Amino acid sequence: MGFSIGTTRFLLRCHQSGVRFGSTLTLGRQHMLASPERIEAMMREFKAWPPPEGEEAFRRELRQTSWRFDLLLKAIGAKEVVSCDASQYEGASLVHDLNEPVPTEWENRHDAVIDGGTLEHVFNFPVAIANCMRLVKPGGHLLIFTPANNMCGHGFYQFSPELFYRVLSPENGFEVEEMAMFADATGFSRLLGLVEYPFPIATPTYAVKDPARIGKRVPLLNDKPSLVCVCAKKIESKKIFATTPQQSDYVPMWEEDHSQPTTPEPARGAGIIKWLQARLPESVCREWLPRLAFFVDPFRAEKNRRANSFANREFYRRLD
Repeated sequence: MGFSIGTTRFLLRCHQSGVRFGSTLTLGRQHMLASPERIEAMMREFKAWPPPEGEEAFRRELRQTSWRFDLLLKAIGAKEVVSCDASQYEGASLVHDLNEPVPTEWENRHDAVIDGGTLEHVFNFPVAIANCMRLVKPGGHLLIFTPANNMCGHGFYQFSPELFYRVLSPENGFEVEEMAMFADATGFSRLLGLVEYPFPIATPTYAVKDPARIGKRVPLLNDKPSLVCVCAKKIESKKIFATTPQQSDYVPMWEEDHSQPTTPEPARGAGIIKWLQARLPESVCREWLPRLAFFVDPFRAEKNRRANSFANREFYRRLD
């Protein structure tokens, strides 16, 4: 598990907006994929420079330590950094399988709990996310960095933004302060077939709107590995999942009064469609007519892609 330039920038953005890291718990120990020079540049950008121990001491420790992320956390205010993992293979402070509930004495202890790439690997996700929520103390924050798209096979799961909007809700004692998405991965290639080297795959960062607020699903069709990043504040301790989260667009449909039949407004061109359906086999209407329509609507695939991409300003707002 490791923090890239994109996820580090989101973390520092959260720090700049007021998230406190006094006692921080990370799921697994976190590496950093950025150079010391890049880390310093990002800290300067988000007004987290100079570090408390002094510039030269921080630079020296960055070059010497294998765990730069712990050092970064301490530079932005962490007095205590502990880690939780299913084994001791990377020297975690606490050993616990997140498929099982955490001990009661661990609850409500930490100013910040950070998932830098663990939840997608835990089979029992509802238990795992509830564990994370219980570990945060009221007034603290849960920060999640996890796969959202085009990372099939990386873990058990890829997650939609709406899942976290519905889970990290006032009903469960949380509120989402910021949610963002961006393409973020490392590719590998070879020079002249001899030397393998890594290269970044990235896009700008986009804030993601809550589907419940805009009354629509917020999809993403793209061709790059993309992450969803979440910053949620714990406003009070409540029984988690006392009410099962539901996808927002279904709830109003279930709550409608279905005792009286309703007649929907006819769509534009509905008469023509009805006339064709009455005279042609269903296979022609479903399969051949859309193919013929390509000649009058040749850019339909591109329009559909853009409508479901970061370019759709109804769903996404560029942050940087």
